[in-house]
Amino acid sequence: MGPAADSAQPAPRLGLSERLAPHLRAGLPGLIVVGLMLVWAAHDGGYDADTWYWGALVVVGMLGVSAVLATPAAQRYSRLVWIAVGTFALYVLWSYASLAWAQDPGLALEGSNRALLYLGVFALMAGLPWTAQGALAAMLCFAVGVGTIAVVLLFRLASADHVSSLLAAGRMNSPTGYYNATAALFTMDALVCVVLATLRRLPGPLRGLLVAFAGAALQLAIAGQSRGWLFTLPLVLVLALVVVPERLRVMAAALIPAAAAALAARQMLHIYDVVYTARLNDVAAHAGHVALLVFGAAFMLGTLLAWADRLSRRPPLRTRTRRAIGAVACVLAVAAGCAGALVVSHGRPFHFISTQWQGFSHPQTKSTGSHFGDVGSARYDFWRVSLDAFVAHPVGGLGQDNFGDYYTQHRRSYEEPSWTHSIELRLLTHTGIVGFVVFVTFLVTALVAAARTRRRAPPLARLAAGIGLLPLIVWLVQGSLDWFWELPALSGPALGFLGIAVALGRPQPQPRTVTAAPRRAAIRWAGIAATAALFAAAIVVLAFPYLSVREVSIADDEQAANPAAALRDFSRAADLNPLSSIPGRLAGAVALTSGENTVAAQRFRQSIDREPGGWFAWLGAGLAASANGDRAAARHDYQVAFSINSRQPAIRQAIARVNSRYPLTSDQAFKLLVVD
Repeated sequence: MGPAADSAQPAPRLGLSERLAPHLRAGLPGLIVVGLMLVWAAHDGGYDADTWYWGALVVVGMLGVSAVLATPAAQRYSRLVWIAVGTFALYVLWSYASLAWAQDPGLALEGSNRALLYLGVFALMAGLPWTAQGALAAMLCFAVGVGTIAVVLLFRLASADHVSSLLAAGRMNSPTGYYNATAALFTMDALVCVVLATLRRLPGPLRGLLVAFAGAALQLAIAGQSRGWLFTLPLVLVLALVVVPERLRVMAAALIPAAAAALAARQMLHIYDVVYTARLNDVAAHAGHVALLVFGAAFMLGTLLAWADRLSRRPPLRTRTRRAIGAVACVLAVAAGCAGALVVSHGRPFHFISTQWQGFSHPQTKSTGSHFGDVGSARYDFWRVSLDAFVAHPVGGLGQDNFGDYYTQHRRSYEEPSWTHSIELRLLTHTGIVGFVVFVTFLVTALVAAARTRRRAPPLARLAAGIGLLPLIVWLVQGSLDWFWELPALSGPALGFLGIAVALGRPQPQPRTVTAAPRRAAIRWAGIAATAALFAAAIVVLAFPYLSVREVSIADDEQAANPAAALRDFSRAADLNPLSSIPGRLAGAVALTSGENTVAAQRFRQSIDREPGGWFAWLGAGLAASANGDRAAARHDYQVAFSINSRQPAIRQAIARVNSRYPLTSDQAFKLLVVD
């Protein structure tokens, strides 16, 4: 036996741990981020600061550890990704800089911290050493997680379990707490599920489950009755087909979920008509049962077709055949879209489009049948004020998250939104042209990097990169008409999976030039020290506001039973975050209802000092002054509140009665409050 015989020996089989090791290096921290996305999805979209702040600490902490401890090869960014991460970091720094000119620095700090969370999600996912298999596993966990949430909601509908808590005015708003966001979340999930279901390497039952999950997600997206979702859906579907490979397989896999959604659509839409009647539970239960039956049928059919697909050994189709099948699939897709348009428009699609367009700038009026047929919106006024704010503050904007007070003073509607309801206008209004250009540069650079992955990577990585762009498409297209930036359950998948898409195009590490060992060690330790200092500062910036938010949450829970303890908690919250006006405003309201008028006046003044444009604090200060007998101070405070919010009935009543024998009390004022 010589050397030739030895070389002919087969290579030893790798054990399970050796086979999994390359995938786990990115998979474990990546799965933690995906787990956070699912937590945010299940808890009101992660909107509450009490929910996303601790997630931001986890993400930034993991990013810092990976930056300090990971090997250079594991942390290697391509040049484009370095530019993307750098420009996103510049946007976050500019956001923090806006504290200097924001009317409410507390809100600007919170908004900047949220932007830091999104930077951490993107940079962490883009810096992990993903393999195609590991990336697909992370996306599969997201798809199954959100799909499970959808099925749980269908079971709750079928059992009539607190149906009203799942709805807002007859529209499905659970689990995100906002029906438009719910429709977007389930659309993201449906798209990811459909593309993953085309993978032959997955077991047949899992592929069938993904098909069924996609159908359930679409059913709940329809139940949200979001007009923004309806109008943007065609563009979302077209762009989704552009970015994914093997479009014919994807379109074929989408037929069952589309049919499942169509079969349950009428029952889901009918909930809207009976929401304020005694029939609500019965109608919801019927819709839930129909949806679950369709889910089961989709699972079985999808599994059978997956098995058949895996067993088939057909040769690749010729180009002419593929084009013919593609043409038929496109015709079927257009027919399905037309059928859906007929359903939601009650057989009058052109009249529906004309009515919606004419009613865009008018108050909403209710129709019959479904919310899809309602007319009117206040978005025109939101966007008008947003553009006015940008023109007035073109360079730096109003400051991060400072739109709410500005809109209240310049509005023509009766609504009091905190957000511009458009990602583009959000960037212009909050951070000016500088923030807009920097963030768009990040986005374009990241998309170019992802496009390179789609062109140059192996087939499986191309598929993963295409899937990684699907949540971003929904986030950008539908988010152009809505406020999705503020919801980590939507922004997290959009930016996190984008990070995976660009990471899969990372070049192979090149041999490094040899430098003197002492010099190399000095450079490495200097880099570690700078990185550690940077991330320590980020943790501090996040930690103290989070502790303040926690104190506010504790105080909210105990204010009814123990107002004195709640006031102490609010005081600690104000000390932990000296920029936030929220603890003082809430403490003032608690003190007023407890008869502590002097304390109420102090707390409201604290809130006014931190947010001069907050009308409620001025009203509360006036009520406290009136209760203490200082009518002149009360009138002054009421007038300032009226100059900010002239449409508030409580303020008008307070001014009308300030010099009467029976001035407005805090209890009466709180009953008159109208807050949208």
